[in-house]
Amino acid sequence: MKALIFEQTGNAADVLQLKDIAVPAPGPGQLLIKVAACPVHPADFLFTQGKYRYQPQFPQIAGLEGAGYVEAVGDGTYVPAGSLVSFFRIGAWAEYVVVDETEVVVLPKEFPMEKAAQFQLNPYTAWGLLLESNVKASDWLLLTAGNSTVSKILIQLAVNRGIHTIATVRNNFQIEALKQLGADAAIVPEPGKLNEQIMQITGAKGIQAAVDVVGGALGTEIIGALTAQGHLIVYGLLDPNPVQYMNAQVVFKNLLIKGFGVRSFLAGLDDERKQQMINGLINVMGSDSFQLSAVNYQPEQFKQAFGDSSSNKVLFNF
Repeated sequence: MKALIFEQTGNAADVLQLKDIAVPAPGPGQLLIKVAACPVHPADFLFTQGKYRYQPQFPQIAGLEGAGYVEAVGDGTYVPAGSLVSFFRIGAWAEYVVVDETEVVVLPKEFPMEKAAQFQLNPYTAWGLLLESNVKASDWLLLTAGNSTVSKILIQLAVNRGIHTIATVRNNFQIEALKQLGADAAIVPEPGKLNEQIMQITGAKGIQAAVDVVGGALGTEIIGALTAQGHLIVYGLLDPNPVQYMNAQVVFKNLLIKGFGVRSFLAGLDDERKQQMINGLINVMGSDSFQLSAVNYQPEQFKQAFGDSSSNKVLFNF
């Protein structure tokens, strides 16, 4: 089978090689999946650089997420062959992958493959961020890095729940596409004027919560813009500069500032709540109106795909 493999850490385009290796066999409680599609995430690049939470074991197949069809099953499994499944597992960028049955999500056969391949990492993150932000119908939620895949999913989940969203972007040309997804507003933040922009958009109601992947000066302004009892959920650090605030801002408005990591979030869910999340995402994402597009590449085109991944969500088609 073909697989994208690296034998030393470094830039993915430099260290990856497309090689032919043996097809693995499933053991007890495992499934052999014929991989159909795999997304390219920023985390994939961190993994090849040796900077991810999991360290590579050389020679290492790259990739962390994908979807495909169950080809064969090990002893003691209940998922039938032929099932469409989503998985999150190291070594995804290959024609076949062996995954523990407990690590897959069985999806409806008609579920679109582009969505199936992206079902776990970003949708789980968006679902968790919305839950942690504690917003309800008619509340206003601010999203930074509005053009990211997580933000685009968040916008659509929020629309489904009657929650208003404001997305921050770096360029004006990104605004219209986010509004078409359902964002009430998308803005390029003016330094020192974020609260003024928010109050104008919300009719002086303000934002009840924000999910921030940027930090720095923008994070500082967000804290000043939150209403009383507001929540700031931090899930990234694109700006290396610190967020600054006075204790009085947090104390007098009784703000909650909390970090978010999707693996920790999932570990805190019991089986019932996790299944509720999965069912909710299947229902929402399976709709024709839910948008989660991607540009498709063959694994042989990995260098071209990596170049395109800075502006588009990219999928490898195996």
